[in-house]
Amino acid sequence: MAEATSDQKILLEIVTPVRKVFAEPVDSVVMPGHDGYFGVLPRHTPLLAEISVGDIKAKQGDRVLHFATSGGVVEVLPDRVKILAESAEEASTIDVARAEASRERAKKRLAEGRKMWEMVRTEASLARANNRLRVVELNKQATQSR
Repeated sequence: MAEATSDQKILLEIVTPVRKVFAEPVDSVVMPGHDGYFGVLPRHTPLLAEISVGDIKAKQGDRVLHFATSGGVVEVLPDRVKILAESAEEASTIDVARAEASRERAKKRLAEGRKMWEMVRTEASLARANNRLRVVELNKQATQSR
């Protein structure tokens, strides 16, 4: 993906039902779409899309930010990206111990072979916990490579 020039920025807003997680100009955004990850640069063609569980990656100059999301929708306009997420957390704010405990609970429930509707919820919970831990690791790697 080509980098934006220094005078080109795009406003990235990440909002959940509870709070505004992030609202700053960035150079580029990469997010998990329904059919795979896609990137957005300033002056992008307008777009409305679904996002899935995954990592939202925003670049601000030399700084790379990672956010764990459990899905939602995104509106892309030439000058801004607005993500309305079910949940979103910046990697540095993720409680690793809580995410690991959630992952272990989900694994235990899956092993017990509960009712089908419980299994679907448990698989979703496991995917969210694994994603949160993966995003923390991505953030560590990005921080170490600077």
